[in-house]
Amino acid sequence: MRSRLLGCLLLTALLTLPAVTLVVLAPVNVEAASEPKPVTINFWNWWDGTRQPLMDKVISEFQKEYPWITVRSQIQSWADLAAGKILAAYAAGTPPEVMMARRMDIFALVDLGAIIPITDFVKRDNLDLSIFYPSEVNAFRYEGELWTLPLPTVGLNDSFYFYNREMFEEKGLNPDRPPETWSSLLEVNRKLTEKNAAGEITYLGVRAWPSQFVPFLYSNAGQFLSPDLKKVAFDGPEGMQAAEFMGDIVKMTGSLWGFVSKYDPQATGTSFISGREAIYFSNVSLMNSIIQQAVEKKRRLDWWGIGLMPHNDRNPKAKSTGVSGISYGWGYVIPKGIPKEKQEAAWLFIKFLTTDVRGTGFFSLAQGRPSPVRKFNEAPEFRKLNPNFDRLLLALQTEVPFPGLPVQKELYDTVISTFWSVVDGSKEPRELVTSAAEKAQVILDQYWAKRAGKR
Repeated sequence: MRSRLLGCLLLTALLTLPAVTLVVLAPVNVEAASEPKPVTINFWNWWDGTRQPLMDKVISEFQKEYPWITVRSQIQSWADLAAGKILAAYAAGTPPEVMMARRMDIFALVDLGAIIPITDFVKRDNLDLSIFYPSEVNAFRYEGELWTLPLPTVGLNDSFYFYNREMFEEKGLNPDRPPETWSSLLEVNRKLTEKNAAGEITYLGVRAWPSQFVPFLYSNAGQFLSPDLKKVAFDGPEGMQAAEFMGDIVKMTGSLWGFVSKYDPQATGTSFISGREAIYFSNVSLMNSIIQQAVEKKRRLDWWGIGLMPHNDRNPKAKSTGVSGISYGWGYVIPKGIPKEKQEAAWLFIKFLTTDVRGTGFFSLAQGRPSPVRKFNEAPEFRKLNPNFDRLLLALQTEVPFPGLPVQKELYDTVISTFWSVVDGSKEPRELVTSAAEKAQVILDQYWAKRAGKR
């Protein structure tokens, strides 16, 4: 009940934003000369749990706008996603008219020739792509075409951190000035990490975790791949320094396994929410749990803050840089070969989802998280729900897209898995960067050789 009431209030607030309905919502009359024929489209998605009624509301609003289109929402299981159901549906020739898909799956479908680009639709409808944050829409450009639009944000995953303002205050640190550089992050870690007589960590400043390597790399003016996407680039000085910085954190704290297994065994942020960990790199979804816990426990809403990705203050070229579209990055795609009327209906639904105030505006902000469309983030009501909302928007503006390839998950997982040895301190960081680069280059070479063989 609370989520439905909140959703209605947020939608009302969004609809009061000046010019939004005029600029974004005006529907395209695709069949002005005749009454459109009824059409039904199937929509595979992973909006389960508390998100299901929100998406149902979006679909209801869409069907009011386009009464001749019926959308059948078909929620899929996460186990099926892990098992490769998206690609399997296209291989079997049974994809839905609209498929919710991860960025890496979308690029794989492009290579298979299984989906159509939306470039021509965007041009036909004069859709102004500047309504999006640049990194959000650019994350779905591939092979010279645009393939979808984002919902939710592609970014805000390991590109910023949560911090406990109360723990900062207790240690005499300014809660309004979270660490912005590598040096200041190490200093805060030194002051906030505590151990008992047995040498066990009881309170942790910050943990070094494998997933932080990529944003630390980019916040040191580094790149993951070369511009042509054919060569590894993270094994240069910038990558070596990023890995060494992670090693410096580990040297200060020692092994984290005992602390994590005791206070955050599922790696879901319980150590942060319970006040055991002062700084926690995570994705935006954790924010919902933080806000909900504060309301339920009647905790002050401003006990936590948002910090931007710290940069290497010894590198004059470095600046805080987030990275979007690393592992997920959801979009919505249209299969090749379906009837024109279904193709048109699918595009209208995707456009509504990703650009309309009743779509992305309502759906994103009903969850207290930013929309990829900048205008919808201006409603002041969201600052009441989330006092750190504007800091999240700043983080979003720092982001650049992770290199987009069908094998990006394989590349990323290979590199990140190597860095567990940095976390446990068993190997030298530079050695691990070299090892990860060699493995990643093999994956790249195999991919490009396979591509060349198809031509």
